[in-house]
Amino acid sequence: MKVFRFVAREWKSALLIMLFLIAQAACELALPGYMSRMVDVGIQQGGVDSAAAQRLSEAGHADLLRLLSDEDKALFESAYEQADGAWQLKLTSRDDLKRLDETLRLPMAVLFMMEQQGGEAALTALRSGLVPAQTAMNAAQAEIEKQGAQTDSLLRQAAAQYVRQEYERVGMDAYNTQQIYLWRNGLIMLGITLLMGLSAVMGSYIGSRAAARIGRDLRGRVFHKVIGFSKAEIDRFSTASLITRSSNDIRQIEQTSTMTLRMFLYAPIMGVIGIVRVAGLNSGLSWIVVVAVVAASALVGILAGRAVPKFKIVQQLVDRQNLVTREVLTGLPVIRAFTRERHEEARFEKANRDVIDVSRYISRMFMTLMPSLFLVMNITMLMIVWFGARSIDLGRLQVGSMMAMISYTMYIIMAFMMLSMGSIMIPRANASAERILEVLHTRTDIEDPAQEAALPDAWRGEVVFDDVSFRYPGAEDDVLQDINFTARPGQMTAIIGGTGSGKSTLLNLIPRMYDVTGGRVLIDGVDIRQMNLHRLRALIGYVPQQGVLFSGSIASNIKYGDETMSDADMERAAAIAQAQGFIGEKEGGYLSEVSRGGSNVSGGQRQRLSIARAIAGKPKVLLFDDSFSALDYRTDLMLRQALRREMGDTTVLIVAQRIATVMKADKIIVLEQGRIVGEGRHEELLRTCDSYREIAQSQLSAEELNGGVA
Repeated sequence: MKVFRFVAREWKSALLIMLFLIAQAACELALPGYMSRMVDVGIQQGGVDSAAAQRLSEAGHADLLRLLSDEDKALFESAYEQADGAWQLKLTSRDDLKRLDETLRLPMAVLFMMEQQGGEAALTALRSGLVPAQTAMNAAQAEIEKQGAQTDSLLRQAAAQYVRQEYERVGMDAYNTQQIYLWRNGLIMLGITLLMGLSAVMGSYIGSRAAARIGRDLRGRVFHKVIGFSKAEIDRFSTASLITRSSNDIRQIEQTSTMTLRMFLYAPIMGVIGIVRVAGLNSGLSWIVVVAVVAASALVGILAGRAVPKFKIVQQLVDRQNLVTREVLTGLPVIRAFTRERHEEARFEKANRDVIDVSRYISRMFMTLMPSLFLVMNITMLMIVWFGARSIDLGRLQVGSMMAMISYTMYIIMAFMMLSMGSIMIPRANASAERILEVLHTRTDIEDPAQEAALPDAWRGEVVFDDVSFRYPGAEDDVLQDINFTARPGQMTAIIGGTGSGKSTLLNLIPRMYDVTGGRVLIDGVDIRQMNLHRLRALIGYVPQQGVLFSGSIASNIKYGDETMSDADMERAAAIAQAQGFIGEKEGGYLSEVSRGGSNVSGGQRQRLSIARAIAGKPKVLLFDDSFSALDYRTDLMLRQALRREMGDTTVLIVAQRIATVMKADKIIVLEQGRIVGEGRHEELLRTCDSYREIAQSQLSAEELNGGVA
């Protein structure tokens, strides 16, 4: 799955987590075995866990010798020595003790059964030779087979009971023996539990850190990629979708990574080890677990198969919901002005309802899954208790073994429950991963050249449009056609035209917000597509139509392009932009706070601060995209005069709607439907360009047209 591409980056952490998970699973699955022994051996067998008794009475030692073969007698006699009127075990080798246990198990069971069924008389007959030893052995084995019991289980229990009787005969404290066994195993279980807890904590800690790194790296990669997008890529994805992908989708992957590195690795380990342990119990009930596993797998497969395709739809609907929310919040003044609150509420309600409907369908699927798995688990427990009780009654199974069987089965079913959670989270995260990979794999139209062209030693800032055409991605017609003009240093070149004539688009081609689809844009004779983007944009000061400010101070906004800028240069830029006046009136001056987006300053102040920011970098080319629209005529005039006076060697291009802003420009370019229909100074265009004359007549009085007002 695509989500594992991101998890795979943390393979070292995954390996370390795997080790802790294996340790945790081994500890957790060891506990039922110890619990089984505590019940079967510690309680039912009085703490006697082996037929290799520590002490035997004289009579017991003699009885066992009668029942052993010649080969087994040698081992038995070498294992014990007389001490204090009894026989004391002297073997210490684990292998020898195991052989002795297996050797004595059947004879001890025979003696115990003879005593239980025939009493002392049966033992007397054996000792006197009236009942041959082999006959007694055969009779006991026949009785075992008759009961249909598991031979090994019954022999262990019978031998343990015989050993307990022997301990009582030689004066050993049976209660103390039992307590020692219970305490020893109890402390072992406590140690295993502590180790299990430590492994779980370490696994969770490492997994959480790894998932946090995955989220951090993904956010960084997506942000870095989006920062390099041109306007075409931004428009393709939409701002709302990019925000969703950078936040909600990455958070989904981060959460799933945490679960993957912990739960989804742990569940298979638990399931596999649990199945192995169940098979090792030799209880005859393993078929119940097989049925439960098949039923759980079928449930997960069916329900997940119906829900998984809906996850991608949910993410798309969330994009739509965010888009509507963003439009409503940014357009509140317009919505209120036209009393369209009810309409927008209905539009948001529909977007919200679409998300809810699909999410509810998915939730219903997985809300059905959990109770169904619990039902499977409870039915499985019931079957184990039912058939296990019958096996216990027939002597085929011990109580502790049945309890261990129940515990192992619960672990196996719980593993399926954990995997079912994965079937909820992983497909959704996979849909998120696809959306993030779509961003990361998108090739940016605006890229640095493979090899930069030869650059001049000193930049002048001359801008040349050489037969330029431009068409938006996916559009059928050109927005700009056959654009040819030159903007020279020290001159102000203005661009004017009707709405939709391509003025802003033309200006955006210079800093390569878009790339031309035909022709060339040159700065000092160098095609801008053959220049490093950072180098190109460092030459340009750009002021967009909407003044954009960032949260911080006035000083930090003006120094945005160069934090090391001197205060003198900052104040000079503010003076040229006619911003010094209102800055001086503020209590904090240049240190006054600016809210996000400049919401605590007026539109005109925001524009002047944006202009000051562009001027402060001392660019070779200054671009103003209708950036004087919020200024009054007097401030507009003073700003243009300051630009001529203070930045005489800079190439200035101004896009404007107002004739008053451009009429003193050195060159005016008139655009109409993406073509240049006029070029020259104000007076010349009034005579030669009908489009310019119409614009001028609509804005200026007859006196102003005749040159009365600048």
